Parts: sequence; C-alpha cells; structure tokens
Amino acid sequence: MNVLIYSRSKKNSPVAEQTANLLCEQLQQLGLNVEVSHHLNIPRLILNSYQTVHFIVEELPLNVNESFHMAICKALGKSTVLSILNSDKKINRNFLDFIKPDALSVTQTNHLKLYRNITGNKFIFSAFPKTEVFAKKSTFKHEAYLIPLNNKLDEVFEFNIDDIIYFDGRSLLKKNSSAQLRKKWNELVSSRKINNKHVLILSDSKVSQLINDESLSIVLASSHFKHTEFTNWLGQTMNKNNLIVLNEYQATGFSYYWTSGHNCRVLAVTNWMNQLSDIESPATLFATNFKSAELFEPTVNELSRLYSKLWHQKTSLLTSQSAKL
Repeated sequence: MNVLIYSRSKKNSPVAEQTANLLCEQLQQLGLNVEVSHHLNIPRLILNSYQTVHFIVEELPLNVNESFHMAICKALGKSTVLSILNSDKKINRNFLDFIKPDALSVTQTNHLKLYRNITGNKFIFSAFPKTEVFAKKSTFKHEAYLIPLNNKLDEVFEFNIDDIIYFDGRSLLKKNSSAQLRKKWNELVSSRKINNKHVLILSDSKVSQLINDESLSIVLASSHFKHTEFTNWLGQTMNKNNLIVLNEYQATGFSYYWTSGHNCRVLAVTNWMNQLSDIESPATLFATNFKSAELFEPTVNELSRLYSKLWHQKTSLLTSQSAKL
C-alpha cells in the first residue's frame, strides 16, 4: 500500500504537520510505503503509484489548490481521505458535495452531526500529541489545579473550589497587558472576590515549572478549546506527574485509552464545572502517562484497514465484470 499524507506547512498548521509526521512513522512500522508532503502537484500524483492520498488539515475550508488536487486524485482513481482536526464548525453543504472525499474524519463523536450531509465513510481521528519519553506509571497525588482561561479574567468566578488553583491567563495577553491583568487581579484579591488560594500565571516559564515540578489536575474540559489547543496541552502535560481532566466528548478521541478514575478524570459536558471538587487519590488513580504503542497503535491499525478497504472498493469498481467501460 502506497500512501501520500498531505498537510499544510508547520508555520500555518503545526499540529496537522506534527500529526502527519507521527502517523507516517507509525504506518511505516506496519510496512506501508508512506510519504508526507506540504505540496501537491499533478506530475507527482501521476508518476507515483499512490493508492490513497490522506489530507490532514486543522481548519476548513480547503483552499483552491487543495480542492483542485483532491479532484485530480479522484480523477486518477486514487482514494481520498480528509481529516479535519478543528471539526467543530459546520461547513457549507455545497462545498462538501463538491470535494466528496471517500472518507472523512472528525475529532469528536458529537461533531459528526455537523457533517451529516457528506456521504462516504466517517470516522473519529484525533491529532497525535508529541510528548516526552514515557514515564513510569506512578500513583497520582493531587496538589493543585491548573486551569487555562479562555477569553476573560472573570471566568475565575465560575470556579467555586476551596483549593489551590493556578489560572493560566496567557491567552488574555492578546487583548490586555500583563500589568493591566495583574492590577485587576490584585484588586479582586484585596476585595476578597477571589480566593487567596487562587493564583494567576502569565508566563510560559512559570507554567512549564508547575507542569514539571508539581502534581497537577490539569482541567481541559472546557468546550471552548479547539482540538489543536487540546492536543498541544496533552503534549505539554502527559508523561509527567499530572492528571488530565477532560470532557466526555474529548474522550471519544483515543477512546480506548482514557479510563476515568484510572488515568484521567472524564466529566460530563453539560455541568463539568460542578463536577470539579477536591480530587481524591485512590490507589488506582495514576498520572496520565502513555507509550506510543498504547495511544497510537489502535488508531493506526484502524486507519490501515480503512486505506485497504477504500482501495479495494476502487479496484472492485474498475474490474467489475458487470461494468461497461
């Protein structure tokens, strides 16, 4: 099986490129001939015997060049797979009818309804996090929460937890200076509107230090997270002495890996904030660590089978005795 994996450049789509490269490595270990490229052109598609071209993009829509080359792939009889990493936005039906990939993936089961109008195979495919070497399994002992803020400082009022919480406010620096945020934070602490156990973090180095040195329950359950942002957090925090707290839809990506109360905490989407309470540390609760074999292999095996299935369907149509060509 010869496969071409296309992604946009690292500058524009770093998580898609990372996923494409890691997927390529895993597929090659299965014995497939796989190439990765940021560029598509007709001579390459004609001269190389790719049976499947897999497009991995962070956002839709595809640009004109990508749409054109997907059409060329289909005209040349190659099967096409389109994986959308940030799949939480409904796309125009006419666009979906035009590109018609043989298979399409989203990153969470609840996003499938946004693409109900597209025909063909649909499946769940999550971005691959790139993290440090696997750490030994260790019993998790909760010391504090780390919670990223999304849009505004007032989000801290939504967390009524009498525990140490480090609020990561780096995303707020897009609209406010660190001095402005610090001033407002200090005023809220002085007026006792904010628990004195809550701490605002605005520097990359401090966040990294906390992740590396403390046992944190890292809360990523907000529905405001893009899948690429969620993946970046996984890469920073897994295989350290941390516990990932995610929501039930996020857990449908790598669903075979997540086990709530064992290597993570999975919360309901509708009222996840109300479920955040002091995290107990029973003997069965471990820090969120993984080996690539545990996290990637089931997805890669399923994808390999899908490539074979799509190619078999293509060749069956071309060689059918009943077809009048």
